Amino acid sequence: MNLRDVQRAFGRALRDGEPLPADGSPDHSERFDAYRNNAWQFFAAALEQTYPVVLRRVGAEFFRQLARQYRDAHPSRRGDLHWVGSEFPAWLATRMAESGYEWLADLAALEWAVANATVSAAPPAIPITALAGFAPESLGELRIELHPSLRMVDSRFPVWRVWQANQGDDPSPVDLSLGGECCVVACVDDRPVVYRIDRDDYRLLERLAQGDSLGDALTAAQTDADALGRVLAWAFSERLVAAIVSPSAPASR
Repeated sequence: MNLRDVQRAFGRALRDGEPLPADGSPDHSERFDAYRNNAWQFFAAALEQTYPVVLRRVGAEFFRQLARQYRDAHPSRRGDLHWVGSEFPAWLATRMAESGYEWLADLAALEWAVANATVSAAPPAIPITALAGFAPESLGELRIELHPSLRMVDSRFPVWRVWQANQGDDPSPVDLSLGGECCVVACVDDRPVVYRIDRDDYRLLERLAQGDSLGDALTAAQTDADALGRVLAWAFSERLVAAIVSPSAPASR
């Protein structure tokens, strides 16, 4: 076997329980079992740390079952354990389809947004007074750069309520019939913050996050200037704006 084949066989043995490739060397299967167990424990622990609310809602035993199934489908491919859970929300959506627990996938998407927000860059925010440096007639052409940690999750379920209810030691049940919620996640003062915002405001913020100018965002979101003023005031007050970009001037940071 060449080196690549040996590495692949080693990976399969480590992850799937296959026997080590025979190469004439002494039998180290017992020692290898320790590595195999450690690899699984590290994987499961990383997943639990990324999805603590999902873990709490389904229980430790069932979460471990899900983790094993997920690992079979999406083994770790990076040295950084942060990325172990990157495919978990999408995988969970398929796993829970038509089960009555589809909401768990959206909850996982929110928790993945929280996990990613905490490892994003943290440039200084700019104040709303920065807008005063631009002529009123040019405001529609401006773009705002939102904080790099900002993530957005649009759910059919009340996942913000579920997430909030499970931040303490004594979580209360959430009525899933309350309907969908739009969530915005950002890392503020080195801690993740999860906001719930109106769906119309969410659509407008989503357009701004995608790089639309203020005028184009208004048109695409099919809303009015009052809504834009409300969303901008909120974003600036929460320190979620990193820069203002004008097509005719350098970015204001």
